[in-house]
Amino acid sequence: LPAELFIDILTYALYNHPTPSDVLCLAQSFYTVGLRILHADLRLRTVRQLAQFSAPQESPEVRLACAPKTLSLSLPGGTATSDVFLLLAKALRRCSAALNELSADEGHRHGDTRVPLDVLRLCLHSHMRIDVQHIYDALILVDPRTFIWTGPDPPHHFSIAITPEAVAQLFRAIRTWSHITHIKLANLSFPEEHIAGAGASLSVVTAPLLPPIPSLRTLALGKTVFLPPDAIAAMICPLIPGQEAMDALELIHLVDAYRGSIWGPRIRRSDIERAASMLARAQCQGEDTAVAERAEAEVISRVRRIVRCEAVTERLMGGD
Repeated sequence: LPAELFIDILTYALYNHPTPSDVLCLAQSFYTVGLRILHADLRLRTVRQLAQFSAPQESPEVRLACAPKTLSLSLPGGTATSDVFLLLAKALRRCSAALNELSADEGHRHGDTRVPLDVLRLCLHSHMRIDVQHIYDALILVDPRTFIWTGPDPPHHFSIAITPEAVAQLFRAIRTWSHITHIKLANLSFPEEHIAGAGASLSVVTAPLLPPIPSLRTLALGKTVFLPPDAIAAMICPLIPGQEAMDALELIHLVDAYRGSIWGPRIRRSDIERAASMLARAQCQGEDTAVAERAEAEVISRVRRIVRCEAVTERLMGGD
């Protein structure tokens, strides 16, 4: 059997079997290869699994077989506890320690204390009762290329899984990620005060949604409420100091995004174009009219090229 086919079959068996350890016990080759499959793509589906993985591991037999490439934490609604992010922080510290051990075995040192991941995926609720600082404390321990956080409810439900307090801590952590390329967030409510922090020359309304992140290529926001169109416009407006560093950004995809509650109108691209136009005029005050008009046209063109707005979830009342 070709090695690639063996790995594909074993991967399917491990992730679909209710007790993956039973598969590992079938043969030595299953154990050796299977352990690397499981540890490279960590998938945790219960708080108990997360707690067990994050617990101190004294036996050398339970060390990670390889450095994790992806980590997925998926908790059904209602089962998460207030210490989920404390446990996640412990799990990431274990991954970091394992990475240092593996690097030492290979004769070199892993200098960064953060865990480099291809994908970090969360599917869970942030709870109002927890200390939201724990969210930041956990997420600064990782440096993902792709980050996904969605709610655990069915797709046709419009529920808030990421509270405004959690959003503020999440965006603080995102600022520390040096390799982030793709961000997807869903089921979130933005805080009233601006998350990115306005500069001295910007009002709270026009503060960018995200600070300059040169590596960011795509941002997807779904089932989002209290999202100011001005913040999206400011993020991609190169006239605002620092935001010219966002030139790698290719797509902002808004699905069922609202400037207020879900009973108000969805955000349309024209809303962001209008906000971008106002920003351009404000930034070009005192400039020659032709220069200002050209700058405004360029900003609007960038919005049309990058921003895509979509309506997916139907509502019984309220409207567009």
